[in-house]
Amino acid sequence: MFGFSFSVSNSWALALFAALSALLAIYTYRASLLSPPLKVFLASLRGVAVFLTCALLLDPALSSVEKRIDLPTLALAIDDSESLTIKDNGIARDSVLRELLSDNRDNFTSLGKSLMFSFGKRLRETSLDSLTFKDKESNLSDALQSLSRLKETKKLNAVLLFSDGQFTAGENPIYAADGALLPIYTVMLGDTVSKRDIVARRVVAPEVAVVGTKVPVSVVVSQTGFRGSRVEVILRDGADILERKLLDLTDIEQRVAFDLTPKAVGEAKYLISVSTLDGEFSTRNNALAFFINVQKQKKKVLVITGLPDPEISAVKNALLSNPSLNAVFFTQRSPTEFFEGAFSADVHKDADACILVGFPNTPASESLSQQVLSFLSSTNIPVLSLLTFQSSAARLKQYDALLAVKIGRTQGEVLDNLAFIALGTAGAQFAAFRPMSATLDNTLKLAPPVSYLEFDFQPKPAASVLWRLRVGNRVTEKLLFAAAKLPARKVATITAIQLWHLSLSPDNDVRDFYRQTLLGTLDWLVADEDTRRFKVEPTSKLFDESSRISFNATLQDELLRPISSARISLKVREKKSGHEFSTEFEAGSEAGLYAASFERLPSGDYAFSAEAREGERTLGTASGTFSVSETSTEFRLTEANPDVMREIARRSGGKFYTEKDFANFFDDIKRDAAFQPTETSATTRIELANISVLLIIIITLLAIEWLTRKLNALP
Repeated sequence: MFGFSFSVSNSWALALFAALSALLAIYTYRASLLSPPLKVFLASLRGVAVFLTCALLLDPALSSVEKRIDLPTLALAIDDSESLTIKDNGIARDSVLRELLSDNRDNFTSLGKSLMFSFGKRLRETSLDSLTFKDKESNLSDALQSLSRLKETKKLNAVLLFSDGQFTAGENPIYAADGALLPIYTVMLGDTVSKRDIVARRVVAPEVAVVGTKVPVSVVVSQTGFRGSRVEVILRDGADILERKLLDLTDIEQRVAFDLTPKAVGEAKYLISVSTLDGEFSTRNNALAFFINVQKQKKKVLVITGLPDPEISAVKNALLSNPSLNAVFFTQRSPTEFFEGAFSADVHKDADACILVGFPNTPASESLSQQVLSFLSSTNIPVLSLLTFQSSAARLKQYDALLAVKIGRTQGEVLDNLAFIALGTAGAQFAAFRPMSATLDNTLKLAPPVSYLEFDFQPKPAASVLWRLRVGNRVTEKLLFAAAKLPARKVATITAIQLWHLSLSPDNDVRDFYRQTLLGTLDWLVADEDTRRFKVEPTSKLFDESSRISFNATLQDELLRPISSARISLKVREKKSGHEFSTEFEAGSEAGLYAASFERLPSGDYAFSAEAREGERTLGTASGTFSVSETSTEFRLTEANPDVMREIARRSGGKFYTEKDFANFFDDIKRDAAFQPTETSATTRIELANISVLLIIIITLLAIEWLTRKLNALP
């Protein structure tokens, strides 16, 4: 719809200019001897020309207005995962979906514009013919968040979500619905009644074990419709059967426990399977694989402490949480002896690392202090030192070769419960804290205060400062944690006092941070340097057959500086068939980080090997294992989840439907205030003073008048 309008800055002045132009034209030709028609013609030419010239002073403009009705846009979000191929009462869910969309084609057209999106692992724009229902996971949360981000660019007004409500990736979608920027109408596909099935739901097993040491492993088996039946649960190591157990199905979920004794060092894959019964909905979910990193032996950690202190208990609990560590404690009882008896250098010279907690201290006798110092000086055992209020600056100076810091004056003030941990640049990159990199900043904000002894600590030239002292919001230059690779050994020193406060925090991440500080630093201290500098890991140990197989690699030089210019090749080999696949890593956005992937690999057990080269020089090699399984998590939860779909609709301002009452959606959406046609108008303004045609008209009128006057012998 179009409309036109004319405007000037002052309409009264325009009328005055019109009157004056007419009077001027009449006055000019009132006494001439021309014929009346010629007088009128010439007077009109002059009057119009003068009027147009004066009118241009009033900024005249011609405006055109285009009004348009914009129809609302509906986003159809369709679950494209494998769970939509599940049959309920003999009818596949994807068939129900296609029928709903086809039967209501005209109704969708009447609503306005529609855009179709599908989602599994991620959201993508698609068409009905492009749906495959082969995605191995359902990330409902990511789909809803992505649609909210597309609201403005795609001009979306509402979402119609088709799904069974089961999500196998991402966070709970109910939380994403809370922050949705547009109403979400949900259509539940599938039956809420559980299928008659037996499922190996999950395995509980340690990530690390010691060869020859018995570890507990259990599997949770769930069943629907097979109560009273008996199945066999089998634990396998490759083709070898390690243990069989009979299970009488008496409850919805039951746990079956095994005792597993790893026999070989390395990364071992095990499989727990449940025998199948006639009438099961699916037998693809009757088995689960898992990996255990089998180590040669427990690492021996020698812990020498001062007099009883809360830090000792916190350290002990942290060490006990790692089954691959064997902690041997010597706790000071008096100035000359330990609770555990005499310390024997010959017995403990095989220790992999030593932790000093509040030792040496003032109460310790010179002979006891020198005995420990002599033992550590005669070995290359790496040392982690934790200071306490017992710590003596004078005694610590004697242990200078075992510290990552230098000590200045021997008397200092105490910051008691006023010190906080500030992570330095080196600390963020320190290997011990990489597993917590995503939550590290927030964790330190929640961490309680510690204390600090002012001994004028300075880092040694080879040391990296990992933590600094923060007082209030001010980060100081004083160090709380430093690590160094000295010529004789690697050492780490924590000068923060009462670090044990973190181990008692109500926040789980803060408690994990304390454990990771100790355990991660121990890993760094005892790690083989060449192995640690080049590391390649798959993003998962178990992939689904349709998943992208992704790898990450890190590479450092001898001084632990990142290398970004290396060429890293990757080869994977399927163990049974011997088929090989290869690719190369690409450098990431961060120095020293690389990434590689395969779009798809056939199911099977794989070994991988990687080599990093720079020119003709080999910088390092790495290897490992992973598995690709055809079993999808989408088949482990076979019933639809109406609660999730109902909550998504309620929290976002939409409504919940099943296939039976879906027809009501079209009336409901038309009444939604967010899904109404909108009227928009676009105005185009033409400034007449800027139009050259108008100037040409004025000049033409005056030229015609002048020529006519000359032809009639007028001046």
